[in-house]
Amino acid sequence: MNYQIAPVRGINTVAKPWEGNCQKKPWDYNVTAVIPTLDTPDILEITVELLRLQSERPFIMIIDTGSTEENYDRIQEMRAEDLEVHSIRMNGTQHPSDFPAIAMDMAFSLCRTNYLFATHADCFLRRRDFIKDCLDKTQTIAPVVGYEMSPRAHSDWKGMISHTASMYHMPTMDKIGFGWSLRRLANIYSIEDYSPNPMMPNWPDTEILGNYILRYYKVKTHIIGTEQNFARNLDENIDHCRSITSGRLYSPEYARKAQEWVDEAILEARERIAEWQANADAA
Repeated sequence: MNYQIAPVRGINTVAKPWEGNCQKKPWDYNVTAVIPTLDTPDILEITVELLRLQSERPFIMIIDTGSTEENYDRIQEMRAEDLEVHSIRMNGTQHPSDFPAIAMDMAFSLCRTNYLFATHADCFLRRRDFIKDCLDKTQTIAPVVGYEMSPRAHSDWKGMISHTASMYHMPTMDKIGFGWSLRRLANIYSIEDYSPNPMMPNWPDTEILGNYILRYYKVKTHIIGTEQNFARNLDENIDHCRSITSGRLYSPEYARKAQEWVDEAILEARERIAEWQANADAA
């Protein structure tokens, strides 16, 4: 690598060492794209290529949530001036949704742009102007724009914004104290043990605290699409193979089905990448 993430400890390569020596700083972008990930470097590499070819190119932040050393080494190799890799190495959690929730809280703290685009490693963009379109909508329609949470067993999921492919105006999120923490959500409702409860499926969940905060402060949101669980969700904007990660973790049968979707999605994504690259070169 010919650059340094943080030129400190006597290595003073720029006048302000805390700013790093990348020519284009993270805060020089309009949008930061965040991808929590776990043991899917093969898929992640395609997702990143699609992000880099967006007409509104984002700064990219990968939050690894505990990949094996082999997979994490591969993810680390993706570091570049426009891409950071951060890692959460916990010894355990009380709830499986803690992993993405903690990753997103970390991402919101680390974000240095006015807009944050949240997405998944298995969500392949299908429009080259998708991030630009989300940014435009966030600037003109509502400070939060994205896909609706997929159907849940609890009664108030409708209208909630997921983190499949969603854009957030960070100054607004900072003012209302937006967050993702399941622990924080449980404490608000005086729940001492928030470990998974079959009597309360999907509650707590990754996106619920943030959506309750949005509702409490009456912050307008704009839904641009819907999804179904355990399916390949394919529309004009995204190709979301949900969810190869959870399938690989605890459901071999589902993982095989999801892998078929992913294999097909990657082939189609590679065709888009070639087309988008040609258009970018011609511009």
